[in-house]
Amino acid sequence: MLSKDPSAKNENYKWIILFITTFSQTCATFVTYGMGPLATFYQKEYSLSHFETGLIVSAVNIGPIFSMIIFGNIMDKYGEKWVVGLGSILLGINILAAYTIDKYILLLFILTFVGIWYGTAQPGGSSAIVKWFPKKHRGLAMGIRQTGIPIGGALASAILPFFFYQYGLSSAILVQAIMAILGGIVFLVFYKDPGINKNQEEKFSFIQKINIIKNNFDLYPIFFIGITMVSLQLIIVAHLMSYLTNTLKININLAGFFLSLSLVGGMFGRIILAWISDRIFKGNRSKPLQLTIWLTVITIMGLIFFPTYLPIWANGLLCFLIGFLGIGWFSLFIVLISEKSNPNFIGLTVSVALTLNQIFIVISPSLFGILVDFFKGYKIPLFLLALFIFLGGYWLRITEHKSQYNISKSGRTI
Repeated sequence: MLSKDPSAKNENYKWIILFITTFSQTCATFVTYGMGPLATFYQKEYSLSHFETGLIVSAVNIGPIFSMIIFGNIMDKYGEKWVVGLGSILLGINILAAYTIDKYILLLFILTFVGIWYGTAQPGGSSAIVKWFPKKHRGLAMGIRQTGIPIGGALASAILPFFFYQYGLSSAILVQAIMAILGGIVFLVFYKDPGINKNQEEKFSFIQKINIIKNNFDLYPIFFIGITMVSLQLIIVAHLMSYLTNTLKININLAGFFLSLSLVGGMFGRIILAWISDRIFKGNRSKPLQLTIWLTVITIMGLIFFPTYLPIWANGLLCFLIGFLGIGWFSLFIVLISEKSNPNFIGLTVSVALTLNQIFIVISPSLFGILVDFFKGYKIPLFLLALFIFLGGYWLRITEHKSQYNISKSGRTI
């Protein structure tokens, strides 16, 4: 009897890996994005102020800042299986601890730990895709995996209000806990680490690895793009409805529909932009990311100057496009960071990038709001945002040209 080719088995199993990582990301995000509606429930139950309600969401988003770099380093040493799997289970157990909590300060403390365990999901899933998928399929795979975030958020927004109004706040918390634990169990049972090169890994201490990342100047423009584009992403979520209702005088129901259009556009963008990098740009992530940035800047300028002159359907199309670009960019960013990383510590490098992003996830919505109040309108804050996004794309373009020149120069020298 002929034995089966193990490489063919791996070729097929990578698609199972894609499903597992997407499912686990969906389950983890069901908890973190679910804190939005859950915060509203807590506000109703305990008569919280708007500031106190906002802190519930902030507590979850602050947690990953303290954990992603640590978990990324552990994953580079020991693989993703136990870190991501147990992280999701502990996330579920932590949210379950909020089941009987009736003290606000204690709730914030518990939710910070929920965020800390969420710090395993993003770097772990991204690292798994890079390890399992060849370059020709990697962009599409990363794009599909990233849909776990909007899908998890959409499911939470649809399911949690039903349980709250039917069975109370505790039932919504219980559903979140079950989802997170289920995602962790599925990851533990079905995920296979493709192998860790421990001999090579032991050459570097944690500080040495951080220094190598710090000295990799090709990463700097990508880090900068991450913080500018993730700021846009959160500003879309937090301020687009307000912009539409206050500036364009669109009614709140239609504004909510346009925000949904943006989120749907982002889900398509994460897949399509990554697929384009695989097929049309033959695995080059930098050029489509630069193109995405230029189009994003043009779209933001469109939001500034044209909406009052456009019909409703055209404003809807503009909202879809800003979501397609301003949320869809993320898959290209993650793959580019991974491919520019030292192959011995991809997880740590991705975690550094995501930690920087997470800081701006926390501060950008409020900072943008302060600028809107200060300038008494959206035009100048949006223009400043477009300017910083443009500078990130230009920096990446200059860096790529410099790297290509150095490579060609060294080739001629040889």
